[in-house]
Amino acid sequence: MPNLLPDWFAWIRPAGRLIWSSGILLIGIGFVVALIKPPMLKRPFSDRVGYALFPAIIVGTLVVSKFIDPAQRTIIWLGIAALVGHAMLMVVSRPPHDPDAALTWSGAFAGATAVFALLLVGYAIVPHEYLTYANSYLGWGDNGKFVWQSNREILGFLPIDYPFSLDYPAVRDIVVSTIYIVLLGLNLKLWVMWQKRNDVAPATEADDAAPARRSRFGRPLRRTAAV
Repeated sequence: MPNLLPDWFAWIRPAGRLIWSSGILLIGIGFVVALIKPPMLKRPFSDRVGYALFPAIIVGTLVVSKFIDPAQRTIIWLGIAALVGHAMLMVVSRPPHDPDAALTWSGAFAGATAVFALLLVGYAIVPHEYLTYANSYLGWGDNGKFVWQSNREILGFLPIDYPFSLDYPAVRDIVVSTIYIVLLGLNLKLWVMWQKRNDVAPATEADDAAPARRSRFGRPLRRTAAV
C-alpha cells in the first residue's frame, strides 16, 4: 500500500503520525457532538442494511484498490471518507433517545471504551507525536537554538534589547502545554453538554406586561374582532 499522505510539502510525511492522530481526534469529537445533538435525519434504510454496509465498504475499497493500482491512493481515501460519512449518517439518523429507558450493560461498556480511547488519543498520542515531530524533524530539542536572545536588538534594528531569551525547547513546551489546555477545556465543555443533552427547554409563557403593539402614528392597536 502506498503512503496515503501526499508529498506536497516536505514536512507532511515526517508529521504523518501527528496528522493521523489529530484527524482521528477531530473525527471522534465530531461523533461525540453528533451524539449530544438530537437526531437530525430520517434513516433512508433499515438498521440491518446500515450495519451491513460497514464491511461492504471496507471489502469493496480493498478489492477495487487492488485491481486499479494507479489510483490506489485515491480509492483508499474515498473508501475512508465513505466509511466515516456512513458512520456519521448512522449516528445523526439514529432513533430518538428515550430518557426513561434503562442503560444496557453492553451500551455502557461500549461507551466507556470509546471515551477511554478518545481520551487516550487526545491526552497521550497527539502530544507525544507532536513532541516527537518537534524534536526530530523540527530540531526543537536543542537548547542551543534560540528564537531570540536577551542581548540582541528587537527585530534586529530597534534600539531595544529583548528582555529575555527564548529558545526552541521553550517554544515546543509552550505549544504542547497549549494543546493540553485546549483539550481540557473542550473535555469539560463536552461533559457539561452530555449531562444536559436530555434537558427540555421550559415553555415560554405569554407576558401580560408586554407593551401593546402600536401603529406608525404611535397609537395602540386594537385586537381585530373575530368574524
